[in-house]
Amino acid sequence: MASGAASRLVNGEAVRNFLLGRWTVSKSFDYRVGGGRGTLEGIATFTATPPRQDVLMYEERGTMNLDGLGKPVEAYRHYCFNTGKWPVEVYFVNDPTKTHLPTLLPELDCHTSFFIPLPFGEAGSSGNQSGLPCGLGATFKHLCVEDLYSGQLEVKAPDHFEWNWSVVGPNKDGTINASYHRLNQPDA
Repeated sequence: MASGAASRLVNGEAVRNFLLGRWTVSKSFDYRVGGGRGTLEGIATFTATPPRQDVLMYEERGTMNLDGLGKPVEAYRHYCFNTGKWPVEVYFVNDPTKTHLPTLLPELDCHTSFFIPLPFGEAGSSGNQSGLPCGLGATFKHLCVEDLYSGQLEVKAPDHFEWNWSVVGPNKDGTINASYHRLNQPDA
C-alpha cells in the first residue's frame, strides 16, 4: 500500500487488502448508563480463512482496565469480515444469543450471524452516507435489543484506522472509541 495517503476502500478486495494483518488496538469506553469507563490495549489480527480467501477472521485480545475494578482483566472479541460481499458484511462469530439463526458461512468451522454492513460506497451513491470522502469511511447501525449502536469506521492513513461507536437506549448510553495501527504489512 502506498504511504502518505489513505487507500480508498471501493470494493471488497481493497477492504481485504487494507485490513489483512496485525494491528495494535487502543480502545476507550465511556458509558453513562449500562457500563463504565475504561481502556483496552491489545492486538487485533485479520487473517484469511483457508476455505474462503475473501473472508477475514478478526481476533482482538488485550488488557482491559475498568474504573472501579482493582486489577486489569484479559478481554477478547471475534468477528468475521465477508469481503466477498459488497458492501462488506461483518458477522458475529459463535454468539450464543444467535445460534438459533442459520449460519451465514456454513463452510467455516464456526457459527456466523449478521452484525453490520460496511457501506464505504461510491462517490454520490446512497451507500456512502458517512460524510467522508468516497472509500475512506463507512457508517452503520446495529440494534441490540432496545439499544441502538451507531458506528463509523474511518481510514486515517495506509496504516491507521478508527472504529468508533455511540450507543443510546434504555439500557445503555455511551461511547466506544478504538484506534488501530498496523504492526506489519500483510502477506497477500
